[in-house]
Amino acid sequence: MSFSFFILLFLSDLIRVVLTQREQTVSKNQLLGHQTTTSSSSGAEDGGSVRNMVQWNRSGRRTGSLYCRVGIGFHLQIHPDGKVNGSHEANLLSILEIFAVSQGIVGIRGVFTNNFLAMSKKGKLYASATFTDDCKFRERFQENSYNTYASATYRSGKRGREWFVALNKRGKAKRGCSPKAKPQHISTHFLPRFKQPEQSELAFTVTVPEKKKTPPKPPKPKAPLVAVKKSTNTIRYRPKFRFG
Repeated sequence: MSFSFFILLFLSDLIRVVLTQREQTVSKNQLLGHQTTTSSSSGAEDGGSVRNMVQWNRSGRRTGSLYCRVGIGFHLQIHPDGKVNGSHEANLLSILEIFAVSQGIVGIRGVFTNNFLAMSKKGKLYASATFTDDCKFRERFQENSYNTYASATYRSGKRGREWFVALNKRGKAKRGCSPKAKPQHISTHFLPRFKQPEQSELAFTVTVPEKKKTPPKPPKPKAPLVAVKKSTNTIRYRPKFRFG
């Protein structure tokens, strides 16, 4: 067997190994492509719900109610049938969750109904089952400790007056495009009544070191009284006279 025969045998084995590795690489790529297609198709089915969850699942959530001081005072409530109005007494429908969407933009969700407060392009307030651009509001803090909520999507013209969330004196929702729904009017003022997290009470005990009682000192013995005897000898003084 010549030297050239060994060279040909070595080259044939090398080519066989290269082809085997290439086939394995192609099969792996096909398998990964199939898995990606399957996951994308399954994700497309639930894309709407997941997308909605991602959009409003933000940090900085506040749970409570929004109290409007117009009329006798009303709590903003969101109904399961899409209706939005106010109730004088707080109830389950008035429990709201306000969450941050972006800087200065918030969303308002009814905890009981799981619907979002929204404003249509005609300025009408309604409850939406999904979070859309109609559900974005611009939150502003007023000097009187009340907040206003204006639609972040619609307004009168590009640079016109903003459309605010407002209730009338009967507790019905006003249209945001109404000329009476102004930020200076009390119908647009809402007082957030959020539940503060309960702070755990700090319990501590103070131990005062006990003072050691010193034993009382024994009383000093009294010196015995010695009776002083009066001398019975009387001293007589004789007067001295000087004559001079």
